[in-house]
Amino acid sequence: MKNNFSLKHRIAGAFVLLAFVLCSFFSLVAYFAVEIAETSLIDHNMSKLMDQAINQHLNGRLSELPEDIHFYVNQGIPTELRHYAPGIHEIESGTRTMHIIVRNQGRNHFVLSDDTTDFEFLELLIFISIGAGFVTSMLLAIALGLTSAKRIIAPVTALAAAVERNDAPTMLPSLTTQNEIGMLARAFAKRTEQLQQFLSDEKLFTGDVSHELRTPLTIVLGASELLKVRLAQSPDELIIAERIRRVAAEASERVGALLLLSQSPETLGGSQLSLTHLIAREIERCQQLLAGKPVQIQFQEPGDIWVYARAELAGIAIGNLLRNACQYTEEGTVRVQLTAQQLTIEDNGPGVPENVRARLFERFVRGSDNQHVGSGLGLAIVKRVADHLGWQIEYATPNGGGSRFTLTFPSNQDLAESMQNHTAATLI
Repeated sequence: MKNNFSLKHRIAGAFVLLAFVLCSFFSLVAYFAVEIAETSLIDHNMSKLMDQAINQHLNGRLSELPEDIHFYVNQGIPTELRHYAPGIHEIESGTRTMHIIVRNQGRNHFVLSDDTTDFEFLELLIFISIGAGFVTSMLLAIALGLTSAKRIIAPVTALAAAVERNDAPTMLPSLTTQNEIGMLARAFAKRTEQLQQFLSDEKLFTGDVSHELRTPLTIVLGASELLKVRLAQSPDELIIAERIRRVAAEASERVGALLLLSQSPETLGGSQLSLTHLIAREIERCQQLLAGKPVQIQFQEPGDIWVYARAELAGIAIGNLLRNACQYTEEGTVRVQLTAQQLTIEDNGPGVPENVRARLFERFVRGSDNQHVGSGLGLAIVKRVADHLGWQIEYATPNGGGSRFTLTFPSNQDLAESMQNHTAATLI
C-alpha cells in the first residue's frame, strides 16, 4: 500500500524519529552510568572494607565500621545470610535493600552487609527522572516537529493553493525566492505560461480554420440549392444534388460545433434539446452508410427525452458514435436505446482490440487494425464533446461481441442550473 501521509506529517515524523533515537541513546547512557556508579561506589567500596575487616579480625584488632555496615564471622553470621555463596549479592527485605559480600578464607566464613536503601531510592528517582525526561522530550519533539514542519512547508502549501486557484503565472508566491521553492514556483510559472500559450494558439487555430471553412461551405450549399432547382426535371441528377447539399450542410454543422469546442463550457449556454428527435435525425443521416449491407438500426426510446445542451455539440457526439457503429458493422443490428439519463449504442461488429481499449478515446488511436478506415479522431472528439457538456462516455464489450458505447448525461435542467450558477458566481 502507498503511504498517504502528507509532507507535513512526514517531516514531523522524521523530526520525532530523530528525537526518539537521540533520547533513547542518552537514556541508555544514563542508565549504564548509574549502574557503573553503583558498582564503583558500593561494590568496590564494600570489597575494600571487607579486606580491611578480615585483616583486622585476623590480627585481633577490629576497628569501628561506618554506620549501616555490619561485619559477621562464622557463627555470628545471621541465619538468613548463611546460605549465600561467596561474592556480592543484593537482597530486598520488605522496604529495605541490602548489599552483602561473602568470602571464605581458610576455615573462616565472613559476611559484610551494607544497608543501601537510601541509594536504591536515589537510583529509582534518577530512573524516574530519566523516564520523565524521555517522555517530555518526545512530547516536545512532536510539538516542535509539527510546528517546524508547518513553517517549512508553508511556502509549498501557498504555492499549491495558488496553482489550484489557477492564479496568473506572475502572481505565484516565492517567484523571487532563491531556494528550491523559488525554483519550483518559477518552473510552475514557466509551464503555465507555455500551456496557456498553447491553449490560446489552439483556440485561435480552431477558430481560424472554422471561419475559413465556412465560406466555401456556404458557397457549396448555395450552389447545391441552385443546382436542385435547375435539375428539378431530372430525378437522377436531383438525387446527386441533394446528396451534395446534405453533406455540405452536415459539414457546416460540424465546423460550427468545432468552433464551439474552442470556447469555455460556461460561456456556451444552451437550451432544452430533444434527444429523441436529434437521434432520429442522425439515424436518417447514417442510412446511406448501410446501403447494400444487411444491417438495420433499431431505436428504442420511451418518448421525448430532454437535456440541456447545445444541439451542435450533442449532434457531433451522437453522430460520430452512430457512424462508427454503421461503418464497422457488416451484417446484423445496430441497437440504439435511450433512457432518461443514458444513451446506449450497441453493434455486433468486430469490436475493439483489447490492446487499444485503455487508449480508445485518445487522439489518433484506431479501434480497427485497418489503417485505411478512420483517422483515429472520431472517438477523441466524442470524448471531448462529452467532457464539454458534462456528460460521461463508457465503452464495454457485449457478451455476443461487438461494441457498446454508453453516454450518461444529466436529465432535465440539472446541467442548466449548474452552468447558470457558475456564470452567476463568475459575474459576482
